[in-house]
Amino acid sequence: MTKKSTNKGLALIEFVLFISILLIVAGISLRLVYAVNQKAKIARAKSEITQFAIALENMKDDTGYYPTRLGAIFDQSPPAGMERNWHGPYATNMRDTINNDTPVDPWGTPYVYEIPATDVPPVTYLQTPEIGRFTGPPRTYTYTFTAPAGPAYLILTNYGITSGEIRLNGATIIAPAEFKNNPRPQIITKSVTLLAETNTLSCWLASTPHDYYLVSVGNPATKKYLPTSDYFVITSYGKDKKAGGRNFEKDIIYYSKKYPNFQ
Repeated sequence: MTKKSTNKGLALIEFVLFISILLIVAGISLRLVYAVNQKAKIARAKSEITQFAIALENMKDDTGYYPTRLGAIFDQSPPAGMERNWHGPYATNMRDTINNDTPVDPWGTPYVYEIPATDVPPVTYLQTPEIGRFTGPPRTYTYTFTAPAGPAYLILTNYGITSGEIRLNGATIIAPAEFKNNPRPQIITKSVTLLAETNTLSCWLASTPHDYYLVSVGNPATKKYLPTSDYFVITSYGKDKKAGGRNFEKDIIYYSKKYPNFQ
């Protein structure tokens, strides 16, 4: 091999080594840039969440409640149930928002705002007295009541009646064959549809004297999200935009009732 060929071979090896080192440095630089960018987004998300939390605490200080949605901190007018001492808006509307002014995190995903659901007790439109079976011929007891139109429930609490019928607005709701002497009380719940304004309940019974039943009509108890004074949670799902994850994909969670707030 001539000296010229040797020099060309060394130059080629040096060039390959240079390119390899350059690629390694570029890869390290890209990873560093990526890490710095993700850390900056995490810091931004925590800063925004902290601003939201301050606005929510100010809202609670004024009205006594946290709202049912995060976008309420931008509202000019108070949400239902929060009119007292309202001094909103409690935050400046952000550029990155979606429907209902829900703020979006640095990864483009809506922040998740949660408050505890409230058990709403049923509204009773009608509660009959004890409807008893006395001596003499069978009788029909009629009750009228007002209620909004729509779905509701009817509950029969039966203490021994074995022959009867419950009708609502002319339709049979509980037929005679459904009445049993056991268990005592026998409880039957039926879904019904109410008419606007006046509804008529007809209760017929014909069985052993001195037994009785009661009937109530109302709306079902449900879990609803109402303004609360308890706590709130704000979450960003991070880079992967879904719950869970590790490192840069880890959820960023703020608990108003825990310390430190970011968990």
